[in-house]
Amino acid sequence: MIIRNRAQVEIAEIMHWYEEKENGLGNYFLLCLDASLEAMRRYPTAPRIIRHEYRRFFVRKFPVGVYYIVRNNRIFVDVVEPFPRDPSRLDEKLKS
Repeated sequence: MIIRNRAQVEIAEIMHWYEEKENGLGNYFLLCLDASLEAMRRYPTAPRIIRHEYRRFFVRKFPVGVYYIVRNNRIFVDVVEPFPRDPSRLDEKLKS
């Protein structure tokens, strides 16, 4: 699995946002994200394609989606986005 730089930055921003809301919540988000990424590794093509070539996997217990592409049996995570967000903004991210 390859987590692109933009997705890494988004993960860090989301983690810090949750940590500011409640001490320890940011770390709990990371644990839930790790569990979701592991499930995604096991079943990468289970979610249907939603936009362009992208699939979406939700982070358990958090309103956050992980958008990724599967190519040549590899997973490329491009966007990690909290909900609700402006759909046109997400579309722009998935096109770039």
